[in-house]
Amino acid sequence: MKKMLCLLILLAGLLLQAADLLPEPPKGFIWRQLPFIKASVMMPDDWFFSFIPDNKEEKYIYHITRENIEQKGVYESGLDFRVMRGVPVKTKGKLPSEYSASAVSETEKIVKFTKKWEETKGIFKEIGFMYVASDEKESTTIYRLYISNDKTGTVYVLTFEGPTKVWDELWKNVGEVIFKNMSIDESI
Repeated sequence: MKKMLCLLILLAGLLLQAADLLPEPPKGFIWRQLPFIKASVMMPDDWFFSFIPDNKEEKYIYHITRENIEQKGVYESGLDFRVMRGVPVKTKGKLPSEYSASAVSETEKIVKFTKKWEETKGIFKEIGFMYVASDEKESTTIYRLYISNDKTGTVYVLTFEGPTKVWDELWKNVGEVIFKNMSIDESI
């Protein structure tokens, strides 16, 4: 019994220590832990979070949105954070970075990018782009970032979008804060 109690106390201490590793969020934001993937992102404290697991396929979809998509079924402004594990097995040997580059290439055939970039951050290889999607009613700006971990076989696809008419303010006050303040464990 004493061993179990000591183990629980040690575990609680480790969890508190891990939580302390994240910096204090700016006013109006909170840290949101993403189940199953050892990641945390900032989200506005008045926005909504939803999670769609597909544990059989090892795919996870997280949404941080201004609108409640569980009620409406859609959103206008927010982040779609998708995770696909085991990419080499699912793509007949493609590394996550190769899968990401191919996906970006295919998207570029369909839409005109307003910006495109590639960067390596430690173990992660990033490739991202922006574009504007329009129809006769409205225009939406899309910022998409592929983060690949070739060592673990995982791809993270983050898409932040919102109405073009308010994009600059939305990006500055929310999108940029999210993308500059995320924590993804390198072992996943």
